[in-house]
Amino acid sequence: MRWFFLATIFTFSVFIVKGQISRGGMPLQVPVLKSRGVPVKEMPRVINSDLIRLAEEERKAEPFLKPFRFAHSFDVNISPETEGLWVSDVKGYDVWILKLRSEGALSVNVIFEEFHLPDGTRLFLFNEKEEYYLGAYTSGNNKKFRKFAVSPVPGDEITIQYEVPAGLAERYNFVISQVNHDFTGILKYDEYRPSGQLPGECHVDVNCEIAEDWNDVKDAVCRFIVGSDICTGTLVNNTSEDERPYIITAAHCFTKPQDSEAAVFTFNYESPYCAVLEGDPSNSISGAYVRAYSDSLDFALVELTLPPPPTFRPYFSGWNSSGNIPDSTVSIHQPEGHLKKISFDRDRPVIYDVGSSPYIKNGFLKVIEWDMGVTEDGSSGGPLLDPSQNVIGTLTGGDAYCGYPYNDYFARFDLAWDFRNDSSRQLKYWLDPLNSGVKQIDGRRFNVAEDLCLAFTNLNDGDHHENVTLIDADQFAGYWGGTNSAGITTIAERFSVRGNEQLSGVSLGIGKIVLNDSRSGSEISVNIYNGGVLPEVLIHSEKVKISTLHQGAMNFIEFSQTVEPADTFFVGIELTGIQPLDTFVLFQSVRLPGKENFFCFREDGLWYDFKEENTGNYSMTNVMELVACNVDVMVNDTPLVNNPEDALVYPNPTGNIFTFEAGRDIDVNDLSVFNIIGQAVQAKFSNMQGRRVRIDLSGNLPGVYFVRFKTGTGTIVKKVSYIPWY
Repeated sequence: MRWFFLATIFTFSVFIVKGQISRGGMPLQVPVLKSRGVPVKEMPRVINSDLIRLAEEERKAEPFLKPFRFAHSFDVNISPETEGLWVSDVKGYDVWILKLRSEGALSVNVIFEEFHLPDGTRLFLFNEKEEYYLGAYTSGNNKKFRKFAVSPVPGDEITIQYEVPAGLAERYNFVISQVNHDFTGILKYDEYRPSGQLPGECHVDVNCEIAEDWNDVKDAVCRFIVGSDICTGTLVNNTSEDERPYIITAAHCFTKPQDSEAAVFTFNYESPYCAVLEGDPSNSISGAYVRAYSDSLDFALVELTLPPPPTFRPYFSGWNSSGNIPDSTVSIHQPEGHLKKISFDRDRPVIYDVGSSPYIKNGFLKVIEWDMGVTEDGSSGGPLLDPSQNVIGTLTGGDAYCGYPYNDYFARFDLAWDFRNDSSRQLKYWLDPLNSGVKQIDGRRFNVAEDLCLAFTNLNDGDHHENVTLIDADQFAGYWGGTNSAGITTIAERFSVRGNEQLSGVSLGIGKIVLNDSRSGSEISVNIYNGGVLPEVLIHSEKVKISTLHQGAMNFIEFSQTVEPADTFFVGIELTGIQPLDTFVLFQSVRLPGKENFFCFREDGLWYDFKEENTGNYSMTNVMELVACNVDVMVNDTPLVNNPEDALVYPNPTGNIFTFEAGRDIDVNDLSVFNIIGQAVQAKFSNMQGRRVRIDLSGNLPGVYFVRFKTGTGTIVKKVSYIPWY
């Protein structure tokens, strides 16, 4: 047996790509370009250090507001009719191609206008090394307002390739109107920001255990890029509960309301656990219709052009327009456009008048001092949440930063509600389409059954991701999580997910990539195995080119088909497709003896449990986050009711929606709701989760109601007080 030893727990050395939603695929190879070259359109030269200084001066001139300026914008007028190169009949397509270069840019993003792609056409964007691709974008990405924006592409050069079926007369289908030069490094967490700072160390990651109670509503919060600026927004519910994808944010995030049409909204841009690890920006949607906007109230309500798909795990936040001030508040936001953070204030905010134009008198809630975390530039538009996790304000700005956690100002939701009569300047018309008069509704996930998707990881607050080195016979032999000379060809992570789960993909935390050739053909295989203690049966395999992955970040691998494993299964990385001299490493976390181990490896055709094969009895987990649908959401919940002959309703009293939880599985056919005189009333049942169900009493009169549950051995009756405005 081979023995493995741990050198030191601190060095972790162990011995021996859519809206923005796209249609996938790869751009055509155009052989003639090798001799002719691709035309390059150069942007005027700018100096990053000068842009950083100017951004800092702008921030000091307007210290109250908190958007984040990350790029310099060039207004251009470029189209396939006026620039670039057309190549005829490449595998049945006529191909237009052009490179845009802005020297020194850390990433480049573009905005299209007059955008209307005919059926059968395809649009791709990629960087100089051809390692980062966006697309294919097709006619399915067309918008009524004929604009289209894309996420930043790393590097200072971006290639745009447009493929039109040969002979198609209609081919001049867009104009590039803006090129944005990133001077801060928005795609890499360790690049410096304006003033040379990272987002402050006082920030609390949204996936730390202290934020566990906010796991649902955090999925409502998104980052969005609008040209050269970044802000935060929140997906919100409405009284029709029809899943209309409304985003509430700050008006000042847009120079003019229609700027939302060229914004890119990104969900789930966060570390998978309580540590700084760059997120994956692939959960993005391009463009939104402005529905309501007010400078003086500093709010904007926009509607995404597409609803977030189930794999984005959308949660529609609740809201409270009563104007009641809670005893404590929370804000979830994306400071400087990076990983999602959470801030806590255990005291009541106060109504505040900023005393300057264009804002109305007493238009804000002031957080006097944050107890944990703060906000920063980029947090603008982020929600202020009450203890029921409902939105009561959106961040305009303030003085707070890490070292000075004081004085942040949130535009009041209750004033945005109906202070203005015009539907284009108020929330009420849009968020209460039933004209119900309710002042509060709860947030919810609308997706159920196979559309209910959640993220799963084995990482927790005690973990720390590293490239864990492997020593064989006192010599460096590579990495436990990647390439090595010790004969370890495959590694795997054990998962346990309850339900008839369907895997849609996995995010891998990549620690290191070294390619001897930028066009290296090195690849890994992402494998899914059924098993128990160790992997047993391979049920799916997905090949991934290493050149398309990015080190120091999470990388989402979407499976080409739905994978349906057993309740206990393994996600593995097979390393046999890597070329000599190339290096690939997956981040891992070594755990002290006594901690649960999730890591196993294959050597000489046999699987081994890591904990049993090292003399220190250490454990390990891989940095992976799995997206699974059709899951039993109680998998991570502690049941509140254990007696099979008992049940609980909460919250009680309740607004429109409450939860009924029993000590046994619930069949909706065994549930009914009655009023105080014994009459059955209309109630909507949703989010069936084994022993839990959500019950909606909307449309009934305020009063006392009774939920009756037939158990088979008897009947359980629970009383609930229904107060629609509660």
